[in-house]
Amino acid sequence: MLLRGHSAARDGFFLPSSMVLLCKGLLRALSVSLVLILIITLLLYLTPLPERSMPYFVMIGMLASIISGSVYVGRRVEARGWLQGGITGLLYIIVILILGSFLDLGPGLRMSVLSRLFLGFAFGCLGGILGINS
Repeated sequence: MLLRGHSAARDGFFLPSSMVLLCKGLLRALSVSLVLILIITLLLYLTPLPERSMPYFVMIGMLASIISGSVYVGRRVEARGWLQGGITGLLYIIVILILGSFLDLGPGLRMSVLSRLFLGFAFGCLGGILGINS
């Protein structure tokens, strides 16, 4: 039971709405990424595309996933969509780097961490801008 004038959010029972929104945007980006990776895998398996083209497809899929999650966040925030989108992109890259640290990535998929973080933030900002303006 809550007393009048008290809210569960202020008392620490719930995450702030912006954190929940960022988590939802991150989950959306990861879901889109999973679907795109499955599509890329099928394309490489069913067509004569060379396997060496996979890093390019994966990078395009990663950036499209970041934009997707950032647009989702940008549409739902009232202000600073570019910043919320950029944070979503950074979170996505951090999660992917953590997951990737458990896997042995081939030389074609290795890229500097700073480059990935920059691209994640930049494409996240772009997605946030697109989301807040749509």
